[in-house]
Amino acid sequence: MIHLRRVITAAFTRRYPFYSGCGSFANSGFVKFFSGTEGGKEWCRIPGGEVLADLSDYVGRASYFVGDLDRKITWICKKLTREGDTVLDIGTNIGMVTVLLSKLVGKKGKVYSFEPNPLLCEVIQQAIIRNNISNTHLYPVALGTKKESIELTVPRSNAGAGSLVRNKSNKDCDVFEVKVVTLDSICKEEGIKSIRLVKIDVEGFEAEVFSGARELLTDHKPDAILFELNERTAERFSEEPLIKLLSEFGYEFLTIPKSIFFMKLHPVNLNENHISGNDFLAAPRGQVFDEVSRLVNAS
Repeated sequence: MIHLRRVITAAFTRRYPFYSGCGSFANSGFVKFFSGTEGGKEWCRIPGGEVLADLSDYVGRASYFVGDLDRKITWICKKLTREGDTVLDIGTNIGMVTVLLSKLVGKKGKVYSFEPNPLLCEVIQQAIIRNNISNTHLYPVALGTKKESIELTVPRSNAGAGSLVRNKSNKDCDVFEVKVVTLDSICKEEGIKSIRLVKIDVEGFEAEVFSGARELLTDHKPDAILFELNERTAERFSEEPLIKLLSEFGYEFLTIPKSIFFMKLHPVNLNENHISGNDFLAAPRGQVFDEVSRLVNAS
């Protein structure tokens, strides 16, 4: 009966029409009332294939009841990623973006995914097998400024909020000792010299990831970097550690506003003190930035 309630509920909730709010809607009291609150895992369709959704988890419920966590991110990935590209998914979670990117780059492309949570790595591996993916390399590590081990603290109700710097006072968490390496070392190991897109979601550790990628940012700048800034640490947007670092390497920025039916990004003026929004897209200034801006309808 519980399973039937979930199936019937999902048949309606997957008609959710908006770009923003997928996760909040799937985890709302409204959806829980009709679907029930029982956990368990179910395979479900998402853009590009299937993932194994944990129905007691925030991201899992979004996958199952809406089919996406954030359609804005999916839309941008589709607009920018081309067949044959090399792309990075840093902070893979259950593999929603990795599965999509794998399909977009095709057999001639390559996806490098990074997820330090060992429980999620098992789920990602199952998704790789389920979707017959052969163009993806999963690294079960975190990326940072140097090679070390560090604690990953993961809320039990939202594995996507797992962080190397947050959640320290939250007692309802699991803690894992995880391996950290630099992105530069991975690029050398894999011989990566061209990256179309980096999607990164590492809950406050973004600046450390790119501090460990200075050679990449100097010699082989990724065409586009898709990231979020949920917690501001500086008074001025231009002084945020990640913004300051990427700016030093010649990147300009677009903000990704919340969207209902239409997607339209906006250029960021770093001279402004306060920039609204949490999601951003960066590209090297000049021809690449102009191309990326055109593809994502920026104005």
